[in-house]
Amino acid sequence: MAKHTRRFTEGMLDDRLIMRALDVHQGQTIVDAGCGNGYMSRLFHREVKPGVVYAVDPNPMFIKEIKADISTEDIRPLVGDMTLGTSLPDGCADVVYMAAVLHIFSDEQLLCVAGEVERLLVPGGLFAVVEIAKHATPFGPPMAHRYSPEELREALPFSSVSLDWVAEHFYLQVFRGDA
Repeated sequence: MAKHTRRFTEGMLDDRLIMRALDVHQGQTIVDAGCGNGYMSRLFHREVKPGVVYAVDPNPMFIKEIKADISTEDIRPLVGDMTLGTSLPDGCADVVYMAAVLHIFSDEQLLCVAGEVERLLVPGGLFAVVEIAKHATPFGPPMAHRYSPEELREALPFSSVSLDWVAEHFYLQVFRGDA
């Protein structure tokens, strides 16, 4: 078994609230983009099996760790960068999930991510974004790199479906992909 590298948000978020907000259920396909150690991929898998979870991260170390740690073919780890496009097929995902990732991208990269999400989602699919609140927190990126929920809605070309606070300093903004 591989050494478990703890993900920044692991243990901080209300995972049950995230599952409910996304209506995660059996048979779905989910892309956990920027999956890190894959802890959310594993949680998604429990709910969607026999569906599929693609655990996508640009860091080969994380993908290697996930591959060494899983015993199912329903979690499919792969090295991929949402800003450059992935090798996943068009329209393969009911949900694309990204947690504490979007704030690292430039405006140009954010548009590339949005294009890749749009390509991956089935019609009516959901794009779920967890981000750090844009107020003083004991951790996180500089304030100038953060998005308020309103700023995120303006930055992404999708229709906002819901907004939930999933931890003291984190919100989940859900968008519909066919905007």
